[in-house]
Amino acid sequence: MKQKITYLLLALFTGVLSAQTVNIQGDPYGGNPYGSIAEAIIASVNDTDVILITGLHTLTGESISIAKSITLRGTDPTTDIIEAAASASSDGTGSRVIYLDGNNGTPITPLYITIENLGIRHGNANASSNGGGIFSDKITGLVTLKNLIVENNYTGKNGGGLAFDGSNANIVECTIRNNTSTTDGGGIIIAPNNGAAINCTINIQQSLLDSNTGRNGGGIWINGANASSYTVNLNIENSTISNNSTTSGSAGNGGGAILSTSPSNVTLKLVHATVYNNTHAGDIKAGLRFLNASTNFSAYNSIIVGTSDDALAKKAISFTNTNTTDIINCILGGLDAVGDGSPGTPAAIIDDAAKNNLKGRKATESGLDIASGLQSLGGSTQVYAILDKSGFGFNTANDYCTASTGLTLPTVDQRGYTRAETYDAGAYELGGTLSIGDVVFKNSSVRIFPNPAREFVQISGLQNIKVVRVYSVIGALEKVVYNQKELNVSNLSKGLHFVTIEDDNNNIATKRLIVK
Repeated sequence: MKQKITYLLLALFTGVLSAQTVNIQGDPYGGNPYGSIAEAIIASVNDTDVILITGLHTLTGESISIAKSITLRGTDPTTDIIEAAASASSDGTGSRVIYLDGNNGTPITPLYITIENLGIRHGNANASSNGGGIFSDKITGLVTLKNLIVENNYTGKNGGGLAFDGSNANIVECTIRNNTSTTDGGGIIIAPNNGAAINCTINIQQSLLDSNTGRNGGGIWINGANASSYTVNLNIENSTISNNSTTSGSAGNGGGAILSTSPSNVTLKLVHATVYNNTHAGDIKAGLRFLNASTNFSAYNSIIVGTSDDALAKKAISFTNTNTTDIINCILGGLDAVGDGSPGTPAAIIDDAAKNNLKGRKATESGLDIASGLQSLGGSTQVYAILDKSGFGFNTANDYCTASTGLTLPTVDQRGYTRAETYDAGAYELGGTLSIGDVVFKNSSVRIFPNPAREFVQISGLQNIKVVRVYSVIGALEKVVYNQKELNVSNLSKGLHFVTIEDDNNNIATKRLIVK
């Protein structure tokens, strides 16, 4: 039995709520502060420009448009927010929040756009507009979305939260929740682009897709049929897809979690994913659902189960129209079209003892801590914890992954906690630890003052501070702020804490701080 030594680290991201400002980092053009985000984008010239955004920014009927390589950076996605309107609406009479415009010449010039540490909300796009929150159109370089909260966005078309058309993207430490599409892809739509001859690769890591709603593909719709000559690769790692739903009725295509429409050009790979409680009116269409010729599908070290109260009727995976290449160390709920076990069928892979899979497990039998629901247990995104297997009397996700996958697996879980010697299945590692001892060093030139402190402290001795983290004496992460030399410590407990400060050159200093 794994020792329960987990430090319940809570990354609060409670940066100081400051007035609404927009600056270009380093003030290279002499214009700071700018009157709006759009003005700063127009003023920026260099690909390395970083636009610093603080406070709540409500747009006035128009979405932000970006057609250059640039970074938009907040400090805390709960306070630094870009919203299309002051409140959420679903009548399709407004606009999306951000448009990433890759239509910038022939051939298309690759753009590299980063958006981080921001809230993106209240998009209200019409029936001709994909992506209620962010639409990435033909970004052939790379879109990096990191530590975003994309929530309460709507579109009358596809992709309530995010839409990617012929784009490459890394989605890291993001929460995508409560978004709605009238058609498909409640949380995300992903498609290649035929007209621009663009393939599409999307990597989702350490993220949460929860409670999104679409006609089909409640969590994600992969539309490979949009451009059948070009490929879509979707890699989901250390992420949770939960509580998403579809509205198309029992005769609809479904895919409460993911719907993949593929004439043999889509590859979907899950590694340490947790897929739970996604729904559709048709029982076999509730979880992962595939249409057209085939999707190349594989899953490793994952939990893919149905709702908490079903008797395996609502299928976690329907294997119709898949080319199942491998399934290893997975705990699976009800399955449809799994085959008879003959070579080439999914059953032949799943039932291979050397691949260490369990099938036919109810969600309550998988080891997920369903009773506690999603929890903030460290890191940027909420997770479903797992329970110690000793309370079940049979194999569960705890210490489950004993078969070799042949992959280079992530050594941390969704929260960034180091996995134990025998990995757990799913996105969460029971007993995972986070240590600061191996990554910090002393730097005598860095100073925190006043110290002791009651409310605010200042940091000196490092230029261009990137991130400041505060830990308890047992190594629990208590607070994170970005791009600030001032730190609010009034909500920390009295006593000793450790503060690590990292600059843009990855120099890291650690200091003691006493809160009184």
